[in-house]
Amino acid sequence: MPGDDFIPPFLPYLLLVIASLAFIALSWFKTKSLKLIPFYICIAGAVYIFELIIFVLLNSYIYKPGILHNSFYDSALGAIVSNGFIVPSTCAFIAVYGVRFRWILLIAAGFMGIEQAFIHLGIFEHHWWRTIYTGIGLTLLFPMGKWLWNSLLRPDQPYLFRFVMLYVINVSLQGTVMSCFLLIFYRIGFRPGWFEDPARDNLAFATLIVHIDSILFALLVSLRGNWIWKAIVIVSLACGYWWLIRRDILYTSGIGLVILLLMLQIVVIQLLGRLYRIITTTMLSRRREC
Repeated sequence: MPGDDFIPPFLPYLLLVIASLAFIALSWFKTKSLKLIPFYICIAGAVYIFELIIFVLLNSYIYKPGILHNSFYDSALGAIVSNGFIVPSTCAFIAVYGVRFRWILLIAAGFMGIEQAFIHLGIFEHHWWRTIYTGIGLTLLFPMGKWLWNSLLRPDQPYLFRFVMLYVINVSLQGTVMSCFLLIFYRIGFRPGWFEDPARDNLAFATLIVHIDSILFALLVSLRGNWIWKAIVIVSLACGYWWLIRRDILYTSGIGLVILLLMLQIVVIQLLGRLYRIITTTMLSRRREC
C-alpha cells in the first residue's frame, strides 16, 4: 500500500476524530443549547441509514484503519469515524453558524479531496463508488441539516417530525450499541445466510433488527408510554430473540449475553426519553405559560 511506509493507517482516521471534536466544541460555544445533542445524533443516524444501503448491502467501498483483524469489522470501525464523527460534526457546524451554500460547496469539495488522499494512502478503497458521489451527497446533506436545525428550534413541531427524528436518533444510538456489542462479544451474533462473509451477514441482520426496534421505540417514547408499555416492548424483543435462536438465526454461547443485550436496549429507551424531552423543551414551556 502506498501509505504503509510513511504513516500508520489509523492516524488519518484519528485526525478526523480530533477535527470532529473541534467542530463539536465550536458548535457548542456558538449555540450553548442542549438541542445540539439530538440534532447531532439524528444527523449521524441519517448517514447510518444511507450507509446501510450503499455500504453494508451494496458493498460500495471499504475503510482500512488497520485496527481490527477482521477486514469487514475493521471497515465498519472506519465507517463509524465517518458517520459518527466527521460528517455529523461538520453538519452541526454548518447548521449552527448558518454557513452559506457557496461555502457548503467548498466544504464538500474538501471532503472529496480527503477521500482521494485516503485512497492514495491505501486506507480507503472504492468498489463501485466514486468520489463525486460523496460530493453530491454532502451537498444535499448539509442544507438538509440546516433545515433540520431551524425546525428543531421552532416552538411548534408536528408529531410526524418528532416521531421521524426519534426513529433516526434511535437508529444511531442502537446501531452504535449493537455494533459495539457484536464486536466485543464475538460469541453472539446473527447468521441469516444473506452473505458469504459471516461478519457482513452478522451486521446486515443486526441493522435490520435496529430499524425494527427504532419504530417501536419511537412510538413508545413519542406517545409517552408508561412502564407497562415499556415492559411489553422488552418482553416482545425477548420473545423475538428466543424465536431467532430457535430458528438458528441468532447464535449465542449463553443466555446471559441475550439478557445483557436487552438491558442495553432498556438503557437506550431511557436515553431516548431524555432526548425527547430536550427536543420538546420549547413546546412544553409554551404550554405551561398558556
